[in-house]
Amino acid sequence: MNITCPFCHSENVSRVVNQQSSSQGSLSSVTCAGIGASISKSLPLPISPWMGGIAGAVVGGLLDSFMQPSRPVSPPMRYFHCHSCQRNFD
Repeated sequence: MNITCPFCHSENVSRVVNQQSSSQGSLSSVTCAGIGASISKSLPLPISPWMGGIAGAVVGGLLDSFMQPSRPVSPPMRYFHCHSCQRNFD
């Protein structure tokens, strides 16, 4: 079965499956590990950057789990894209 674009009637179309990302604006534990390591380097106390990184990762993971409520997983969006007229359709 050939699928044609309903707008320009071209057969140059492809199926697109778009996975929606739910991690936008999140404070990741990797980011907090970097922040913790850089803070421990700048402190005058004899704290290893490794310890600051581990502490930052733990704190970042806890903050991330409290700040982001659990969301239901949405199904991927499926549609077709026409390469001739650059429009999307179902």
